Amino acid sequence: MASKAAARVRKKEVVKVVHSALLRTNIKAQMASAAPPLGPQLGQRGINVANFCKEFNKETGHIKPGVPLPTRILVKPDRSYELEICSPTSSWLLKHAAGIRRGSQMPDEIAGKLSVKHIYEIALVKQKDKALVGVPLQDICRNLVKQCFTLGIQVQKEDLNPEELTKFLEERREVVSGQLQTLADKKAAKMLRTV
Repeated sequence: MASKAAARVRKKEVVKVVHSALLRTNIKAQMASAAPPLGPQLGQRGINVANFCKEFNKETGHIKPGVPLPTRILVKPDRSYELEICSPTSSWLLKHAAGIRRGSQMPDEIAGKLSVKHIYEIALVKQKDKALVGVPLQDICRNLVKQCFTLGIQVQKEDLNPEELTKFLEERREVVSGQLQTLADKKAAKMLRTV
């Protein structure tokens, strides 16, 4: 009987979680902070969060604030680290070049338009990433075109007419605001049902 009581009193054993040495995350340029999710991820690996944020913000000082940057952090056993900051994500670059904030929500919906020249310029930017060194530019362009299809961005061979593009983007803004209003109405209706 005494052994059963001792077993109940004994606390659960603490299991130590071993984190991998490589941390991959997206951090907004000049906006690294100790707030979640970045702070806890770095703290669990024993990195001084304040120093990391200061160094990251200094390294990204030449980039527009808020641009999402894929970042790889290799943590060494002595708690030092190597920081690799890549170019902005492909989806962000494509949406930014197309002048849209979000991709299409429906199949066969055109969210934006880009020319082949835009794809080529974005591929030149992405080619500088360490992960894409040695990958032919043509393959990078193909992957960007596939991503355009996923986002609902139409890729045209000829240059875009500025007047037509401006008209298209204005019409698109109205469509997106209607979609956002519909989503807000559905969310409000769902909240009322749960109460």
